[in-house]
Amino acid sequence: TTEKDANIAADGYRKILFAENREEMAVQIAEAKKLRRQSGMLLADLFDEYIKQPDRPDSSEKTLKERQAQCKHFVEWMANYHPEAKRVADVSEDIARDYFAFVWKRGVSARTYNIYLAGMRLFFKYLRKPAALEGNPFDDIPKKDEETASRREFTPEQIDAIFSGFETGFFYESEVEKLTTGRKRERAIERLQYHPMNAAEMRVLLNLCCWTGCRGQDGCLMQWRNIDMERRQISYIPRKTARKTNHKAVTLPMHPALVDALRGALEWRENNKAGEDYVLPAVADRYKRNPSGIQKDVMKIIRCATGMDTTVGTDETFGRRKLAANAYSLHSFRHTFVSFCANAGVPLAIVAEIVGHGNPAMTRHYSHITTEAKRGAIDALPVIGTATALSDGTAEREELRRLADSLPLDKIVEILKYSKQIAE
Repeated sequence: TTEKDANIAADGYRKILFAENREEMAVQIAEAKKLRRQSGMLLADLFDEYIKQPDRPDSSEKTLKERQAQCKHFVEWMANYHPEAKRVADVSEDIARDYFAFVWKRGVSARTYNIYLAGMRLFFKYLRKPAALEGNPFDDIPKKDEETASRREFTPEQIDAIFSGFETGFFYESEVEKLTTGRKRERAIERLQYHPMNAAEMRVLLNLCCWTGCRGQDGCLMQWRNIDMERRQISYIPRKTARKTNHKAVTLPMHPALVDALRGALEWRENNKAGEDYVLPAVADRYKRNPSGIQKDVMKIIRCATGMDTTVGTDETFGRRKLAANAYSLHSFRHTFVSFCANAGVPLAIVAEIVGHGNPAMTRHYSHITTEAKRGAIDALPVIGTATALSDGTAEREELRRLADSLPLDKIVEILKYSKQIAE
């Protein structure tokens, strides 16, 4: 160790030697042991020591890379602003507050700030015992209030326009510069056509997301083993929630439009690389290399087909947010699926099972109930004190039978138990 650390340790042992009674000696021994443990864990090893902890969260590879970048940023900041602090135990509450004051002054959004704060709390939570810390120096730092923009759902007319565009073409207007008489340059508005990359596969991708409610990642990486064309059924494990749900699969019947789209997808099945069997070979390959490229293409398809702006908000609306929020994107097809189901009267418990939501509150967040559906719910209420005849329920029973035929028996039993609990 350094001479400074050696002198600190020596002072601790002197206190033990000159202790006046057993109790005082025990206290000094405990402090000396703690000092020795603290000396062994350096800030430079913060992330590596965190990874070694057996009880830390089982984060995905992507999340761990983000955490590692956050840790690196903190360690570099410590080296620049507090070079005297070398150990994990040297990080005090004052230093923690200084660091996040620095992060906020960089102009990051509230969401980014909170992500950094969650990461630092996590590191010091799981290193508290190994580093013999008194407490977590980041626990008392408050989160920032976030201003978020939720994805919006499409109307049936907008969905029709998007899918029709793959047949009629996607067009948009753009200002271009032209040479005129005398080689003068003039600017004019022209109508141009947009050609999406891998258009045929992109059409199937949008059908998958729209008629199953799957996330974009699951749609891009869907495999033929998940598809049962004979039974018209699809079954897959949502990647985002796989660890939390113990790799629980989502199973649902396929919409007729999706069946037709997948029949066409069989044509390029042989385009897969050796050992792969993706429904969308080119899209899957591109997603693994550049997922943001697919998202940008989808948003351009939406703009061309519907004429809507896919982003919303300004710096004034979203505070420190540097990029405009996405109002319509690939994820909007998931919102649309849930909304279609909710407006058709499908119980949210069934919708949650279909889209793989573990929390019913998340399904409610996704379900954008239309005014017409709300009016229908009000119209269905009985008029007390009149002789108005109510519906005999035949149509409702037929709808329930249709839904029941599409679900496995164990799911029906689970839904009935859930409904009974609510009634009680």
